[in-house]
Amino acid sequence: MVRIPKRGPKGFTLVELLVVIAIIGILVGLLLPAVQAAREAARRMSCSNNMKQLGLALHNYHDTYKAFPASPGSFGVTKLDGSKEGWLAWSGLASILPYVEQQPLYDKIDFRHTWNAGTGNVEARRTRLDAFLCPSDPGAAAEWSTDLAPSSYGLSRGPQTTWNVTSGSEGGFTDGEAWMSFADITDGSSNTIAAGETVIGRNQGTTWDPTTPERESYGWTVRLGSNLTHSLGGNANVFRNTAAYVTEINTYYDSCVAAYQAGTGGGYNEANRNNQYWAVGRTAQGPTITTLVGPNKGPACDNDTSVTVATVKDPTGYHPGGVMMLRADGSVSFEAETIDQSLWIALGSIRGGETTN
Repeated sequence: MVRIPKRGPKGFTLVELLVVIAIIGILVGLLLPAVQAAREAARRMSCSNNMKQLGLALHNYHDTYKAFPASPGSFGVTKLDGSKEGWLAWSGLASILPYVEQQPLYDKIDFRHTWNAGTGNVEARRTRLDAFLCPSDPGAAAEWSTDLAPSSYGLSRGPQTTWNVTSGSEGGFTDGEAWMSFADITDGSSNTIAAGETVIGRNQGTTWDPTTPERESYGWTVRLGSNLTHSLGGNANVFRNTAAYVTEINTYYDSCVAAYQAGTGGGYNEANRNNQYWAVGRTAQGPTITTLVGPNKGPACDNDTSVTVATVKDPTGYHPGGVMMLRADGSVSFEAETIDQSLWIALGSIRGGETTN
């Protein structure tokens, strides 16, 4: 009787193994974008919810005080020695803390004094608040300094290039020492931007790097050496959406972007620290935006090294294709990067009388 030897289990051949690896690689390649898209969708939903809560807080503040918060508020704030320093005034976000479930933090603040005066004030400004942070913003998850508590959102100055008009000709939803009410928003609250996203500067150094992606310009303020003003009638710092005004804006902003790309618009230690304090009433470092050029166009721009003012600081964000914006009626919308500039300016103004549909 002939015995046939038993064979052991057959293994994979090299070709079969390579085929399996290739199939797995293809599946991973197909699934990874879907996973990333799902994660971004969740982050975008969280960001939208934050803005809705911000809208509710602003409305509750208005119900209490019959006006929306100024940003900065009173310039009469003082240091502990009694000297006044208006550029150290509190932001509008500080005013709405009780309406975002932060009453204990609000109670620590002495609003008679500047945000850097006194133990309670310093402790408050250092407190990170999830309600003010967009999870899609890389700066929201980083701790650059124990002295910084940033914000991914800013109240809107509209098509206005200074932080304090207060003459009855204010361009946008908020201004220094001007507490707007619904009665002031004659364009209609559903047609007026109240707040928007603005990327947190990540303090990556002040020397321009030509290998850095263009999106990394978000969070920067370029020192251009000139202010954006016009001589077309009315307040020189408040812009309309007609062709002559748009030309003035774009000429200035093109110079700003060119300076950034050439590496000649930085060189000082505040250059890429936008929005690093939610408590600060400044335009650059604080939670404020303008509506002049459109979403995600590039860096902010200013005349000099001042951390108080940013002449242009339009919304920026990391959601693909646009930014989340809050209207004065409390609704939240996603505004595309391709939005018409004239429409964008019209949405930012509170009483320009423009058509926004």
